[in-house]
Amino acid sequence: MADPDLDVLPLGRPSAVAASAWSALEIVLRQGLQFAVTVVLARLLSPEDFGTFALLAFLTSFAIVFLQGGLTIALIQRQNTTGDEESAVFWWNFIASLVVGAGFVAGAPLFADFFDQPVLRLLVVVAAAHLVLSAAGAVQTALLTREMRFDLLTRAGILSSVVSGVVAVTAALMGAGIWALALQLATQAAVNTAALWLIADWRPQFHFQFATIRQFFGFGAAVSIGNVLDVFYTSGINLLVGKLYGVRELGFYNRAATTQLLPSSMLSAVVGRVTLPLLSSKDGDAAALRQSLRLAIGATMLLNVPAMTGLALLADQVVEVLFGERWLPAAPILVILALSGVLLPLHVINLQYVLARAQSRTFMRIELAKKSLGIACVVAGSLFGVIGLAWSQVAVSIIALLINAVPAGRELHYGVYRQLHDVAGIFFASLIMAGCVVLLKSVLPTGAAATLAICSAAGALVYLAAGWLARFDIFRTSAAFLATSLIDHRQAKRR
Repeated sequence: MADPDLDVLPLGRPSAVAASAWSALEIVLRQGLQFAVTVVLARLLSPEDFGTFALLAFLTSFAIVFLQGGLTIALIQRQNTTGDEESAVFWWNFIASLVVGAGFVAGAPLFADFFDQPVLRLLVVVAAAHLVLSAAGAVQTALLTREMRFDLLTRAGILSSVVSGVVAVTAALMGAGIWALALQLATQAAVNTAALWLIADWRPQFHFQFATIRQFFGFGAAVSIGNVLDVFYTSGINLLVGKLYGVRELGFYNRAATTQLLPSSMLSAVVGRVTLPLLSSKDGDAAALRQSLRLAIGATMLLNVPAMTGLALLADQVVEVLFGERWLPAAPILVILALSGVLLPLHVINLQYVLARAQSRTFMRIELAKKSLGIACVVAGSLFGVIGLAWSQVAVSIIALLINAVPAGRELHYGVYRQLHDVAGIFFASLIMAGCVVLLKSVLPTGAAATLAICSAAGALVYLAAGWLARFDIFRTSAAFLATSLIDHRQAKRR
């Protein structure tokens, strides 16, 4: 199964490799800490609390992407910007966030009445504060990302996760209920932004000219529309579940979705964060772009496919060990959502390619096409309850890949078929691993924790052995990349 093209994949320039290491550290530690806090809070709070908070999270996600996403991505995509341009983006984000935050507060009674959750009237104020606080650090984040200074982002992210986690757990132990989640949200944004202002050299200039920022709107507006559609679709499912089936069912669905997203979103975020500035610097070199895409896809799928497979097979044990028996109704949902998460890295990397090429209109058309078909799938799935909605996400994931990979297929001759062909060995090794896990589960008489530990360890060993013994090139290439990354990262630390 040798592929000669894989032998010439670039192992990354030193700055990119070191940046990847720092980015991985920041994302893994930050999201890992946040998830650990969630595990503790899940044992202290009720599914209803998490379901109600998921409705609030929709507002913050939607507004942040709409107001900040496009313009900050435009800053990352452009290799050179002036201080006036950066300041204009900052003030636009900040002022717009104040206006939208005020709109949140004004519309809070309608939002609360629609879902019959009076507590949302006050919780929306927290969402507004989170929006404004996030806007105050958005430009610093974008500029540090463009410069690949993920070491600085790591410090800010970890500090904010630790502080907000301590605040949330303390509040929950004191009986604050859902307000523990609200305090976590606000504290995380406040500490992260304060840290960015302390560690980053950039400061906004105290003037704003709309003409300066106008050139960003062509790219930024199209990206924002695409991202808004994505958030409205993905988080909008929370609104649908909350309205049709109640906040308790939403709590189970949201817990399953959050658990499924942890490993795949970590991998995708690491690669996506580094891929955009890296691919932007290679724009115009088709061979380098194609090879970089192959390496990014191979490295992420090497870890993501077995992780999602194991999560689907061990969903009952994962839910019981992490959250307790009262959350077991989330396990069947987790099984299905794990299947939908198998292809997530492919979605992220293909879209990063589009953004790196500054194809904002293409990005918007892709999102419009996907979300139109996705809404149809969700509507059909909603007829069969929460489980039906979960299965709709599997269908959407397959449809989305077919659409996301069109630009790379057209411009680089690296479409869906070639991408899946390159990672076929990963799927084969994961299938062998799945058989081993199923067999072990059927004979193990132990409890949930022991079953999870034994099956996870055995599955990982079988997966690696299958891939290595079959001499799949994707295993060899990714191992070489990881080894080179470790060596380069250590050398960078010594310098």
